[in-house]
Amino acid sequence: MESIVTDSFLNMVRTYESLLQVFYPARGATGFTESNQVHIYVNSLIESLDDPSAISWLEFPWEDKMQHIDAFVYSPKYKTVFYIEAKRLSISQKKDEIINDIARIVNADRVFLTEHSIENIENEYVIALSDVWLETKWKKSMPEWWCGFDNVPKQLLEWEAEPNNKLVKPLSVLENELTVADWSTACKHAHWLGEACKKVPNYCLLMANLKI
Repeated sequence: MESIVTDSFLNMVRTYESLLQVFYPARGATGFTESNQVHIYVNSLIESLDDPSAISWLEFPWEDKMQHIDAFVYSPKYKTVFYIEAKRLSISQKKDEIINDIARIVNADRVFLTEHSIENIENEYVIALSDVWLETKWKKSMPEWWCGFDNVPKQLLEWEAEPNNKLVKPLSVLENELTVADWSTACKHAHWLGEACKKVPNYCLLMANLKI
């Protein structure tokens, strides 16, 4: 399953690259709403699963029905469910929000899924999505905050080859700040889209997945 999830991230990257080479979906700003990342990722995951019976739902009602998670995917072929949350790392408060979103999924009594005719589950995954524009000192620390100390992918480090580009080491990392799960075992991904898309020279996609 890890290879399928990794492939889903690469599918998402390819979709963004194809899209951003011909279309820029914002005017006078660097900011894409997180709902678009969720939409693109869910389609990428469905493609990678290659399961005609797979189902997906955006804004899936959560435990108390008053709350929702950004998306839900269930694959009968693999007897696996995916709980998906996304947050743009635009301001520091978003770090706490993504931590709270992950905790809300991990801590939930997910037995309520039987109310949605979702049964025979053998595997459950949290999928965390994010993006960041590497424009300020704080934002330049987010790839390593997400991936872990000294764990930023080589492809993203290529961003530093450009003049005045330098990633910043954070004081802490996500796996140390998230206390409800062992995030050190999560599979983390980061990709610098500016390498292929000159329209977004400082744009970075982030994803992580954890089996719970």
